[in-house]
Amino acid sequence: MGLYDYLKISASKLPLSDEEKQIINDDTIWQTKDFDCILTTVEITNEGKVRYLDVEYDWDDNVKGGLYQLTGQLGGMVAKGSKWKDIEYHGFIMFGNTINDSRYRFKAKFTDGILVNIERVD
Repeated sequence: MGLYDYLKISASKLPLSDEEKQIINDDTIWQTKDFDCILTTVEITNEGKVRYLDVEYDWDDNVKGGLYQLTGQLGGMVAKGSKWKDIEYHGFIMFGNTINDSRYRFKAKFTDGILVNIERVD
């Protein structure tokens, strides 16, 4: 199956029925495989631009990381800061998710870094 990236977008930008708008909101997180597929968070802003959350990590010798339970050794990566970075995207971004047993898929078209339209994909 593989990894993916997370995508955030305002539900008001999506072609949804009134009934679907009761289920899907701005907190809904979508998945996409159109970027690096390393669990990065990507966002389509209200202005129609694409940006990603650039997280800076550092090593902390005192953290009880994932190996602590196996080896008893301390140390792990910790986020020390993050900032949003714009992407001058040109092309399509496919994204979707399964919500309440219903599959939702969308295709967003970008020209010169700006959202042109979003359509529903079956």
